Amino acid sequence: MVCGVVGDSETGIGPTPAGGSIGPLLNRVLATRHGAREAGACALPASSYAIVHPVALGNIEALKHLKFRPDLCGQVLRVNCGNGPLDIIVTNSNLGGGLDLYASTWDKLTNNKPPGETSCTVQLTSRNAFNFNGPRCFYKPGTDYNNAYYHNVGLLNTNGRIISRATIDNRLGEHRGANPYYAFNFGPLDTNKQVIFTFEDGSTHSVFLRECEYQQSEHLWS
Repeated sequence: MVCGVVGDSETGIGPTPAGGSIGPLLNRVLATRHGAREAGACALPASSYAIVHPVALGNIEALKHLKFRPDLCGQVLRVNCGNGPLDIIVTNSNLGGGLDLYASTWDKLTNNKPPGETSCTVQLTSRNAFNFNGPRCFYKPGTDYNNAYYHNVGLLNTNGRIISRATIDNRLGEHRGANPYYAFNFGPLDTNKQVIFTFEDGSTHSVFLRECEYQQSEHLWS
């Protein structure tokens, strides 16, 4: 008799049929422990998350194509530090470092090792971070979303597809800070305007501004 391993939907440990690994596996990536409770630079919205273990993603050479950039915010990485894989969500930047694992993440991945350093493997997954299906547009939490001359929106829950740009009327939005939202500082724009998000593979996803969800608060991670 062959015994299977049942995945843990809360911790992300074990097989995740709805979100496989994509892209190359990176080895010997430095990981440290991050003790804060905070929203992080990504400013992800308060919502229902399927992935609950956060990481501040760095930009050391070992991370290669997964060096932090704003469009990796909210993506799910599969990390293994020698105690089994765990799916974790990018919520913050750690410029100059590697994987800065929040306390809950560090404890799971290191089996409650004291704070310090460890070495891990990392891989991007196609798993979604939220408890809903498909991409969803969000305003950056706290943004004045009733301002016809300023819209700051991002597309999350993209099954591991990385966004490369966003446009309205062929005009490019831009990141204001280390977060996944694109700011459009012109107008007036009504809510029937479409935002076209383009992924690194050249495919696109379009939404009307009226479809972008607004949350006043950012999600807190620890």
